[in-house]
Amino acid sequence: MAIYHLSVSNVSRASGSKATATLSYISGRRVHDERRGETYDYGRKERVLRVGTLLPEGAPAEFADPAVLFNAVELHETGRTARPAKKIVVALPREFTPRQRVQALEEYIRENLNADGYAATYAIHEDREGNNPHAHILVANRQIDPATGGWARLKQRMEYVLDERGERVPLIDPETGRQKTDKRGRRQWKRTSVSLNPLDRKAKLKALRESWANTCNARLDETARIDHRSLEDQGSDLEPTIHEGYAARAIERAGGVSERCQTNREIRRSNSLLTAVRAELGRIFDRLGELFAAKIGRLRRRQARPEPAEPNWRYFEGDARRQLEADKADHTAAIRGKLMDARADVGNREEWWRSHGTEEHEAAKQIIDVARAASREARDANIFKRGRLLRNAEQVAGEQSERLRGAVPWLEDADIPADWDQANRFRMRTTKAIYDHDMQPRTRLVAELERRLEQAERAESERPSPEQVKALALRMAEQRAQAENPTQDTKRPAPSGDEPLDLSEPEDWGEASPFESRQAPRTKADLLNEIRQRTNRLTGQREAEQRQIDPWSAQPPQRRGHGR
Repeated sequence: MAIYHLSVSNVSRASGSKATATLSYISGRRVHDERRGETYDYGRKERVLRVGTLLPEGAPAEFADPAVLFNAVELHETGRTARPAKKIVVALPREFTPRQRVQALEEYIRENLNADGYAATYAIHEDREGNNPHAHILVANRQIDPATGGWARLKQRMEYVLDERGERVPLIDPETGRQKTDKRGRRQWKRTSVSLNPLDRKAKLKALRESWANTCNARLDETARIDHRSLEDQGSDLEPTIHEGYAARAIERAGGVSERCQTNREIRRSNSLLTAVRAELGRIFDRLGELFAAKIGRLRRRQARPEPAEPNWRYFEGDARRQLEADKADHTAAIRGKLMDARADVGNREEWWRSHGTEEHEAAKQIIDVARAASREARDANIFKRGRLLRNAEQVAGEQSERLRGAVPWLEDADIPADWDQANRFRMRTTKAIYDHDMQPRTRLVAELERRLEQAERAESERPSPEQVKALALRMAEQRAQAENPTQDTKRPAPSGDEPLDLSEPEDWGEASPFESRQAPRTKADLLNEIRQRTNRLTGQREAEQRQIDPWSAQPPQRRGHGR
């Protein structure tokens, strides 16, 4: 896959680099430096595929030889900190053929360097395995004057330093703290050196980066395009890779693991995972968009259908309000009756406990009493038998504890003590625990019914809301119309299954409204008759439940004599 890379660096005399030495490195040829009298030969010819020099308009013909070109610029630049050349390194897409590589490079140099008066030499490189195609472009850092064929004179000039208001900044004497003056008394201002070389300007460097991307993209398929912008400028939060370099790749080729290459592998792995997650999220959002559009379409089609005329519900408004209040009263009375039954059940169960107990309780008492008997025997024994009987009491307590766990598996503390006093206290705790466990469902039911009764009484004291009254009155009116004209429903459009929920229903009081399971009353007398029948039905159910035999509320059999 094609990647983007373009870097620009200076061949600076201050750092010890020379244009002729750099030329020898990128071209793989022997180059003699006329200024210093040295000859450079860096070899590595197996990596150099092609070397070429492109000149601007008006350049001398002898500059077509790169050695002559860069010796001339080295001789012209005399300063100790001079920068005779610049080096541009670009990555060549692997999708390019050898001919396309040369065409892209020469087009780029002519449009961006030769057009501005710069002469440049390029060299195309590859590694020994034929990978990592890239090119070095060595540019003479001084323009050629097309009129004379010589080097342009000015590369920089001095300008005044301006503050944020656009005014000149005075030159301050550190000893006096005042503005410096010259011998004639003229005030001195800060000045700085401004480069007149286009290659030193930030705008030109940005244009070079963008132009290389455009040159490559003109020859690449749409799926392999490159972008000169950084990931941050592209608005991407992918992590950029780092430069590996020749040494790191050499370590990898030798079978080792380079830290920089390993870092790039981890970055690519995390970036690929992030890209896959984004693609999946994109598919999900696309699907949600389709579903939302379909939902909107159904809503619009439903809204386009004519709304049926609303029946006259005001006629049933009073009946609906009274029905809602009656339903609240019935609901409260039903809960109150259940609460009375639950409290009676608690009382009956307590009476049953006082006279009978439960099977678990009787089994637990018998098991604990066996251990208590052994501990009491050890307590009452004399000093000669006490040790043996104490050991026997501990053994019996352990065996009875196992039996107690089997008889009462839910009991948390089932370890019977071997001491007489502790065994007595354990027996009392166990009795209370079994009693609480047996009574807990009944007392919990009483507490729940008390809470529900409080809510029902609070709801009963409140007046029905207008929305509830209107909803019930509308339903009554519709049921009346349906009863008078049974064929009316056949004229209604079939439901689409996408109708909104009716949120204006009365509160859910735990029971269904009578209007949901019967025909609409024709008169108020019919309504009262239905309510009376419902009350009688509920009363009959309650009496039938009370007539059922509750084994916990049954009285124990009376002992009678055997007399005739």
